[in-house]
Amino acid sequence: MTRTDKSTFSHGETNNLGWRNVIKAAGEAHFNDLPQGKVLAVLGHFSDLHVCDPESPSRIEYLDRLCDPDSKWREVFGHIGSYRPQEILTTQVVAAMVDAMNELKLGPLTNAPIDAVVVTGDMTDNAQQNETSWYLSALNGGKVEPVSGNRKESEWVGSHNVKYDENYWHPDGAPVGKELDRPISKFGFPIIKGLVAKARAAFTSQGLNAPWFATFGNHDQLVYGTVTPNQLMTDISTGSTRVVELAKDSELPDVISNAIGEVGPIKYPITSGSETASITEDQMRAFNTPGTFAEAHLSSGGNPLGHGFTKENVSNNTAYWSHDLANLRLISLDTVNPHGGWQGSIDEQQLAWLKEKLIEAKDKYCVLLSHHPSPTLINDYAPVNAPRRVIRDELLQELYQHKNLIVWIAGHVHRHAAGIHTRQDGSTFLELTTASHIDWPQQARVLEIVKEDNGIAIASTVIDHVGQVHWQDQELDYLTMAGISRSLALNDWQKRDDANPVLAHAGKVEDRNVVWRVSDPFL
Repeated sequence: MTRTDKSTFSHGETNNLGWRNVIKAAGEAHFNDLPQGKVLAVLGHFSDLHVCDPESPSRIEYLDRLCDPDSKWREVFGHIGSYRPQEILTTQVVAAMVDAMNELKLGPLTNAPIDAVVVTGDMTDNAQQNETSWYLSALNGGKVEPVSGNRKESEWVGSHNVKYDENYWHPDGAPVGKELDRPISKFGFPIIKGLVAKARAAFTSQGLNAPWFATFGNHDQLVYGTVTPNQLMTDISTGSTRVVELAKDSELPDVISNAIGEVGPIKYPITSGSETASITEDQMRAFNTPGTFAEAHLSSGGNPLGHGFTKENVSNNTAYWSHDLANLRLISLDTVNPHGGWQGSIDEQQLAWLKEKLIEAKDKYCVLLSHHPSPTLINDYAPVNAPRRVIRDELLQELYQHKNLIVWIAGHVHRHAAGIHTRQDGSTFLELTTASHIDWPQQARVLEIVKEDNGIAIASTVIDHVGQVHWQDQELDYLTMAGISRSLALNDWQKRDDANPVLAHAGKVEDRNVVWRVSDPFL
């Protein structure tokens, strides 16, 4: 059962090293009265898949240890998030979530067919073209081959085929003559022999049964979601040398701060004295542009509605689009600041386009899709002579003029959250975000939009992916590996304190299974 109103997952007892097993838990009943009326649409909502090429030389895993609980830099940098032990299992989680959505078939509360699944950004982790092809295969269905570089053996930082670094989790245990790594010895992570090799093995995803639509996110265009790609970055990503550690005498605070900012400009963290290692080159690690991202979707097949993108997106190098379903219009923004920084904004041209699409659909209910929710649209950075960026207040001022907007669906923050916007005339629309596929609790939503006598009901039911709960000693197929990923996400060792709790990603219970009500603009 994937519906969390029937049953869900929680955590068991904590052992002496802080590890907690995932356990089955009671379901969460819906808040508020269930919807009654005409069903306008049933939408699945995936967000922040973070399908990852963990062996890419442009990754910056070496920064993440600065935020470990015993690091002197933790209070300086907070949470960087450039390495996760479960990063080798992202395609398997997506396939397990596809299975969960297909298992439902109908809206949980209305029994109406699922019209479409919307995926609100960060489908990829490092904006690479090979990551894009893997995620497309997982959602469209067919063979998924999550391998890059050396096809014979892994060059991931947690494999035994690269220089051993005790800061990374090594599922196969320690190499001969070495001590167990810190995740195993200090934080209770398991030894799962064979996992590294199996995570690279091809498998088959059944693909979504419903049409699906993709919204562009910062990790789909920017290097690790933050840095603007250029030729140097492409050469690093597709090349044969990777940085494994910054120079010991580097000005660490400045180098790191310039690399992880939420608002641009951002500089990739590399110095002339950085320690490097050899890696197998791979041209498929080249980065996306909005146009190449759109083209990949158009040429991927597997979806009769085309994922929202058009040939115009390709020719104009844009990633925003609109599409009409039977009873409502989907309008998808590109909130990535191409100049860098992981928070969002749009340009003036897109603001004008958005206004046009809302006016054009004056007789339709409209659903806005974006990767960044409104509180994170703060990245107004633009280089000298570049067009200015439009941020939160100006965008909201425009949206408040259009009563046909009933809900804004976003991601980015990796947690379940929601709030109601109220216009000056008292009319309302909902804004919500959904948890990610990479961090705990690895969940999605089904949203049932219903026209009632006095307004619009938007009912949310959170769903869990079908990864195995009891994965110990199970065959390492994609369902077992998805279950392992969920357990690893629960046990993030950087999020075991009250200041940064891993359980916060689940959001508030009243933001998960709930029926919200907003104004009907046509009453």
